[in-house]
Amino acid sequence: MSTHTSPLRRANALRTTSYLTLLLLLLAGLCTGHAIRTKTRNYPRFPASDVASISSLSDPAPYISLTDPKSFLSRILIPRPPDTPNSLSVRNSILSIFQSLTPSFPNTNPTKTGKLGWHTLQHSFIASTPEGDKNMTNLIFTKNPSAPRKLIIAAHYDSKFFPRGSGMEGFVGATDSAAPCAFMVDLAVALDDALDRRERGGAGKGRDTTLQLAFFDGEEAYRQWTSTDSIYGSSELAKHWGETYWNPSPSTSSSKSSRNLEARRFKNSYGPVQHIQTIEHMVLLDLLGAPNPTIPSYYDSTKWLHTAFTDAEKRLDKAGVLWPKASKGGKSFFSNKKTWGGIEDDHLPFLRNGVPILHVIPSPFPNVWHKLSDDREALDYGTMYAWCMILRLVVAEYLELDVGGGMRKGLRGDEVGAEGFDSIGKFKSKWFKWGRVELVSLTPLPTPLNFMQIKC
Repeated sequence: MSTHTSPLRRANALRTTSYLTLLLLLLAGLCTGHAIRTKTRNYPRFPASDVASISSLSDPAPYISLTDPKSFLSRILIPRPPDTPNSLSVRNSILSIFQSLTPSFPNTNPTKTGKLGWHTLQHSFIASTPEGDKNMTNLIFTKNPSAPRKLIIAAHYDSKFFPRGSGMEGFVGATDSAAPCAFMVDLAVALDDALDRRERGGAGKGRDTTLQLAFFDGEEAYRQWTSTDSIYGSSELAKHWGETYWNPSPSTSSSKSSRNLEARRFKNSYGPVQHIQTIEHMVLLDLLGAPNPTIPSYYDSTKWLHTAFTDAEKRLDKAGVLWPKASKGGKSFFSNKKTWGGIEDDHLPFLRNGVPILHVIPSPFPNVWHKLSDDREALDYGTMYAWCMILRLVVAEYLELDVGGGMRKGLRGDEVGAEGFDSIGKFKSKWFKWGRVELVSLTPLPTPLNFMQIKC
């Protein structure tokens, strides 16, 4: 074989190498979480009258009260590491709320009246930890499991493990993350009737996208936060949903539902759909409930959703329903400050599978983080009330719920063929227009520590 290479062949080789280099750089960019920007979508903002009605949907006090020992929050403000009697007690408290929203007998005529209930998944597994094998259980509640797309609101319900003799055995993690769990319970109760009305709407508006609430177990590290000693529950659930498949019911097998699912997956294929591919967006709540939080936007792909939260806060405040009547109010929870990288938390296994994430976690962390002082005294009722109102409004608008009891006009849908990224976060008239973004991760690459704050 000759070792001589002609000038033309060398030029072609260099050109091929350049193309390969560009391709590798592009793939590297995708793997590290850069966004592909395609399509735009609209969903309507509520009129002022509906914004004002958000607070009257239900009283959040039974779930977030700090003075009532029977409130949901009071009952879960206990040390609750995984695989302990207290963990089981908290899990049962969460389950009891959703059992109260679910009829004892199947609703034989769900198109008319009566509760439709929530589908409950207790996802149990054995985790190998530095403290030995631990039984852990994620709780997932889905309003309509047949829906091809899900908006997930998530938080972890475990508290950090501290060994005996450490002086920290009484750690209850009020902000981390008992309070966020209480916000999620309030959200389910407040929007339950509106969600039922939406599901009774039939295919399309009532069936294509549903609300899913995930309570993760085992978020906290047992010793030092590493890729193997942390986020046990969310990692196991993401793995499970990546290995199992969504089977549409006959009522959701229409071509319209298929197109809507394709919009989430950005695939030109009608093959098997993994459960994780049906997640439209995940909103992860953590370290909330203390006064004066500062929540930046951590990912460009969900900057529009961060703006939607900010806008909801402003409109609720303008309507006079953001804060409880006895509260003096406070500053905005949200910041437009540019952030670099993110914080390691339960969202990572989903982010690596292409799920767009809004991480609702303050930066800096509350000063009580991982201290015994992260107890009920660290929480502020007015702040928690405001979080409940914000979540209610954002989710109700996202899903286009009818919070007034009548039938709302206008369906939520994709603008097929509209390319580019359209004015993220800018509001015009009653419509919130946002760019459709899909995060792509070809392989779960490790995140450089200098760009990632570790929540250990």
